[in-house]
Amino acid sequence: MNMDRFDWRVVLALATTSMLIQQAFSYVCQIVMPFLADRIAEEFGISRAWLGLYLFIQNIASIAAAMGCGALILRIGALRISQWCLIFMGGSLFVISTGLLWLYPLAAILLGGSAVSTPASSHILARFCPPRLAPLIFSVKQTGVPVGSLIAGLLIPTLLGLGIYSATLGGSIHLDAFGTAFVCGLLVYMIALMLEPLKAHFDSDRKPGTQFSISGVAETMRVVVSNPDLRDLALVAFSLGGLQAVWSGFFILFLIDGMDYDEFEAGTAFAIASFTAIGARILWGWMGSALISPRWVMAGLCTFATISAVLTGLYDTGWTMNAILAVAIVFNMTSLSWHGVLLAETARLAPEGHVGGVTGGVLAFTSIAMMIYPAIYGGLLAVTGSYGVGFIAAALPALFCAFVYFSAPLEGSWLGEILRGLGWALGTRRLAVAGILSIAAVVGAAWLVYRGLV
Repeated sequence: MNMDRFDWRVVLALATTSMLIQQAFSYVCQIVMPFLADRIAEEFGISRAWLGLYLFIQNIASIAAAMGCGALILRIGALRISQWCLIFMGGSLFVISTGLLWLYPLAAILLGGSAVSTPASSHILARFCPPRLAPLIFSVKQTGVPVGSLIAGLLIPTLLGLGIYSATLGGSIHLDAFGTAFVCGLLVYMIALMLEPLKAHFDSDRKPGTQFSISGVAETMRVVVSNPDLRDLALVAFSLGGLQAVWSGFFILFLIDGMDYDEFEAGTAFAIASFTAIGARILWGWMGSALISPRWVMAGLCTFATISAVLTGLYDTGWTMNAILAVAIVFNMTSLSWHGVLLAETARLAPEGHVGGVTGGVLAFTSIAMMIYPAIYGGLLAVTGSYGVGFIAAALPALFCAFVYFSAPLEGSWLGEILRGLGWALGTRRLAVAGILSIAAVVGAAWLVYRGLV
């Protein structure tokens, strides 16, 4: 399709819409396995815990792909990479549909490796979006995640209950988990084909001579960790991405097993809270492009994400469903709604022509968090028997992130600054003052107890 004759607004609208659709169906692929996990486990007679191993393999592949995607995007083209990601994701569903359990690690690798669809879409939007609109446009594109969640929530149960009448067999044929995975894979392939007319224009900047190398991957990560602003964005990607992983993996289980709600009540609360993320992503993107700086938006998101995670950890049977839902909505409006602002800032700060690679480097920290946080949460749950402790622990990095974002980017290392702060606090004079105040406080408390005043 020749789009040179179109106004830039039309081109931007096409880019945003196509990448939103691509993002939505990419997330549908992410949701299929958690939806089918229980049925598949029953089919093979294995523990439901097998899903944890599947997700672990998937996130290992995501980390590797995200760190090394920059050269591939430049060499092959961002739109073509988006298509290939959809093809790999659909292929992972076809592998699942075979019913061969020993092939499922391959499905996890195909799905994880397709995580570069987000850096690829960021590369496209960065080319056609004016910088002043970037936070809003990137946020609109990222509504594809909750839209995909909604599509999956309606589509997969419908397919599982679908009956097709066969005159030859004299009855209805119902799709099982494997048939559902196959149909979802076909739909994803149709979306990949739908993007083909856009390729010529959106991939006009590709550089076929670009070579992939390990040193290039290392250079991308060096750019991320050495640039103070990009390093702060990587911290957001890690801390809020981890909270997102904990929410997605354990919120429903918390309500069902920890608070005795039934599946319908827990699922309804999850769906309502998740749906609010659509409007929140657009709102934060608009604020970051029209009202205040994106850095202040991030500071606010980290602050309220911390508060909502701690409040989630304090859930107990005395809470009403309305109170639970109110906290869950704030959780979703913060911990699950930061992506658009972050991606727009990453695109703005990345060296020219390297938006996809740098975006992949920043998002690699999200994949790392999505691998680490659920494992730590599961360990805390096994040790304490409490669903709340894990949410409170997961809030701590977000709290640190809030402090980072309420100040200017730190040119030196965080570790060096922390050590300097400790050195200041441990100075002789300050230790002496702290000691005197502590002794006075203990003596005062003892006197109050002795006098029976407390």
